[in-house]
Amino acid sequence: MNLNFMKLREQMENQKVSYYLVPSEDPHQSEYVDDYFKCRQYISGFTGSAGTFLAGCEEGWLWTDGRYFTQAEGQISSDITLMKQGVSGVPTILEFLKEHLQEGDTLGVNGFTISASYGKKIAKLVKQHGASFRFDLRFVEELWAKDDRPAITKSTIYRHDIKYSGEHTDSKLARVREKMKELDANAFFLSSLPDIAWLFNLRGDDIACTPLFYSYAWITIDKCFLFLRKDCISAVAFQRFKEHGISILDYTEVSAFLKDQHETVLLNPDLTNYLHYNLLFKCKIIEDKNPTELMKAIKNDIQIDHLKVCHINDGIAMTKFMYWLKKNVGKIPMTERMISDHLEEERKKLPDYMGPSFETICAYKDHAAMMHYQSTEESDVDVKAEGMLLIDSGGQYYGGTTDVTRTFILGPISEEERKYFTLVLKSMLTLANAKFLFGCRGSNLDILAREPLWEDSVDYRCGTGHGVGYFLGVHEGPNAFRWRSNPENLDAVLQPGMVITDEPGVYVPGKYGIRTENMLICKKWQQNEYGAFLHFEPLTLVPIDLDGVDLSLFNEKEKQLLTDYQQFVYDTLSPHLNEEESAWLHTLTL
Repeated sequence: MNLNFMKLREQMENQKVSYYLVPSEDPHQSEYVDDYFKCRQYISGFTGSAGTFLAGCEEGWLWTDGRYFTQAEGQISSDITLMKQGVSGVPTILEFLKEHLQEGDTLGVNGFTISASYGKKIAKLVKQHGASFRFDLRFVEELWAKDDRPAITKSTIYRHDIKYSGEHTDSKLARVREKMKELDANAFFLSSLPDIAWLFNLRGDDIACTPLFYSYAWITIDKCFLFLRKDCISAVAFQRFKEHGISILDYTEVSAFLKDQHETVLLNPDLTNYLHYNLLFKCKIIEDKNPTELMKAIKNDIQIDHLKVCHINDGIAMTKFMYWLKKNVGKIPMTERMISDHLEEERKKLPDYMGPSFETICAYKDHAAMMHYQSTEESDVDVKAEGMLLIDSGGQYYGGTTDVTRTFILGPISEEERKYFTLVLKSMLTLANAKFLFGCRGSNLDILAREPLWEDSVDYRCGTGHGVGYFLGVHEGPNAFRWRSNPENLDAVLQPGMVITDEPGVYVPGKYGIRTENMLICKKWQQNEYGAFLHFEPLTLVPIDLDGVDLSLFNEKEKQLLTDYQQFVYDTLSPHLNEEESAWLHTLTL
């Protein structure tokens, strides 16, 4: 039994609350959150980054996606049912509530932790059932306060220099204000932390692996208010803000500020929390995407130049690591955690390295079947000269963010493993080679990656790729590769300057997991009477482990794609390697 969940049920009974919702998000609807905000993890026991917990009076339900099914099954208690998102027959949370809510019931939530768009859907559903909706409850926070809840991280906010960002804040604000005028908005409320960091050319360390700081922004046609924890900025920075017409208010003042506004305000209801949305009752609200989201997704020429440099550096670290791994496995003691630490030591040698872009996934054999496996002291295993090792890792650099996955062959593998290693590689290379007309979305191209696997009746329960920030979040929209098209949240039309990952995989619980991931940049290819054609260029520079490839499953074009990539990696990286490493890397060219 889960003791924290039992205490929550007691609170619910005392307050006559029938259901209580505990999402994963912080007040900014962030994907990754500070430990202080991990209420869903505290109450359910599930440590994955994505999921929502619904507490009932006698039992609970945890919704999460296919990346975490195996992990969640091993972490939740018997009084919690795993609801596998996306699996046929499994209802969504709203569908579940529609079936179970009764007249007179009360559904509770902390309104800071759900988006305005989701909160409005819940409110409508609750009203239809004659039930009540309370979004002013902080049940889990109150319980956790009595149980050593960690303090919220408070880091120094620092400047992201123009030589890296390539555009001044004044220019970015001017572009935002032009978009506001197009939409007839005279104010813009911004809650998204990556957007704020990008817009003001600032970074912080409030969230592990992501250089962000807790903040809000309120922008009008002639004014700008930035809500920060004032003790996190220097006097020099404070003066610079003032010179640029940016007023600094304390982070805690935002709710009182919003209550007093009566503007026509633009906001993204998916990235504004429900409580703040309701405080804007005097305002006319224009609901739309944050204009900053698309702006920061399209990297400028200076950013692209830095991205290429940081991927060369990251490739050097990964290639040196791969050489060490292949040379020493079975000869010296190795565990998942030891291997992960060795890779981190290689990256630490690099210029402008600021730390990992997410917690490294170092998963041996069947552990790799859990897409987001994290090795712990309890789960750490010896790695031997047999089977496969999947490593998904990345780095934060002043000049970019990296994300790369390679599956390494450490010794004998089965024919089944070799077959799927090859099909996953074929999938990755095929999508990376796409040529397409401007107007395509990632969802138009996703089939190129899935087709080789679908032809074998195999799939992976996640998207094929995601946008990547620039010294920001490793997962950023609005561009993505996914086969399910959601009319309410379409992935963006692909444009030159967008960066995106290409990472198909095969995951067989209890046996193995395989993923191969490169980062790509979208570029112009040709212009003719049919329109503008685009293509991708690889940013990632890490060789493929040819020990897992069955070339008989490749056609001639696919062989050439692999040959060209391996040669590209060798030509770019070999001048930066020592003689032994360079000679070894040359053996991986075809």
